[in-house]
Amino acid sequence: MTKTRAAGRSVLAFLALMLVTVAAPLSAADAATAERQAGVLRLQVADEDGPFDVMVWYPTDVPQTPWQAGPFTIAASRDAPVAAQGWFPVVLFSHGSGGTPLGHRGLASSLARKGFVVVAPAHLGDTATRARFEKQAQIFTARPRQAMEALQAALQDERLAGHVDTARIGMIGYSAGGYTALALAGARLDATAASTYCSGAGQGDIGSCGPAQDSVVDAIRQLRSARLATEPRLKALVLMDPLSIVFDRVSLKEISLPIFLLRPEDDAYMNASHNALALAKGLSFPPQETVVPGRHFVFIDPCPQELAAEAPLICNDEPSVDRAAVHEKFESEIAAFLEKKL
Repeated sequence: MTKTRAAGRSVLAFLALMLVTVAAPLSAADAATAERQAGVLRLQVADEDGPFDVMVWYPTDVPQTPWQAGPFTIAASRDAPVAAQGWFPVVLFSHGSGGTPLGHRGLASSLARKGFVVVAPAHLGDTATRARFEKQAQIFTARPRQAMEALQAALQDERLAGHVDTARIGMIGYSAGGYTALALAGARLDATAASTYCSGAGQGDIGSCGPAQDSVVDAIRQLRSARLATEPRLKALVLMDPLSIVFDRVSLKEISLPIFLLRPEDDAYMNASHNALALAKGLSFPPQETVVPGRHFVFIDPCPQELAAEAPLICNDEPSVDRAAVHEKFESEIAAFLEKKL
C-alpha cells in the first residue's frame, strides 16, 4: 500500500468509527448556539455482496441537537421526525474511495437545513467502515448499484416516504463518487483514454490511475462491455473533482443533465486535464464550473485538530487555504444550484 493510500485510509477509518461510536450530546450552551432543523438517521440496506449502512440527513421541525462522536460534532439531531410540511427534493451522495458519508457531514447537514433529503451510502467494499474489495472491477460495478439501492431504501422508508419528492432527485459525487454519479447518469466505461495516460505520463497519478497492480485500466478491461446500473430519475449532478478518465467520450456527450463541476486549484493528486477538464470539454454543453483553493482533499470536512497530525495528506492544507471558509462558500453554491435545477 502506498503512503498516500495508507494516510487516506487512516483518517477515514477513524471517521468510519463514528458510525458506531456511542456518542454524547453537546452541552446545553453549545446546543443552543448551533444551527437547527437538521435531522439524521441510519438505514441498513441489503446488497448481493452484503448489508451496508446509509446515512440520511433531512429537514426537521424540532430544535437541532448536535452530538459529539469522538472528536466530531454532528450538527443534526439523531432520529428526529421529518419536518411535517412540504415535499423535499432528494440528493443522493457518493463519497470517495475508502471514504465515508461522515467525511461530508457538514455539506449534508447544510443541505438538510435548506430543505433537502440527503441519502449517503457507505459503499460496501470501498468504505472505511468495511474491508475493501480485492478487485477494483468489483468496486466499479458495485458502487452504482449500491447507490441505487440506497436511494430506493430511503424513498421506501416509512419515516421518509411521505415527505420526499421523487420527481426532484439529484446527485453529488466526490472523487470516485463522481464516477458513481456519472455512471448512474449513463456514462459507459472505456479504457482508451485511461490506458494512454496511465501507461505514460500518468504512472505516478494514483488519484486517476490507481496502484500499478489492479489499476483502473485493469478494472475497465476486466469489465469490458459490462452495463453499469443507471438511475433515470436523476435531474442534476454536482461533481467534486470527479474520477472521470474511465468513461467513453461518446457516452459523456449523451448526458443531458445540468452539471455543477467543482475542482481544486492544485491537481497534483488527480490530474484535472484528464478528469475534470476533459469531462467539461467532453460534455455536449458546458457545465457550471468553479475552482476552489486547495488540493483534492479540500472537499472533505475540516479535520479536528487531533487528527491533523495522523493524516496530513487528508487534513492539512497550504497556509493560504481556509478549508472552513472554502466549505462555507461551495456549500452555498451547491445548494443554490440544486434549488434551481431540481
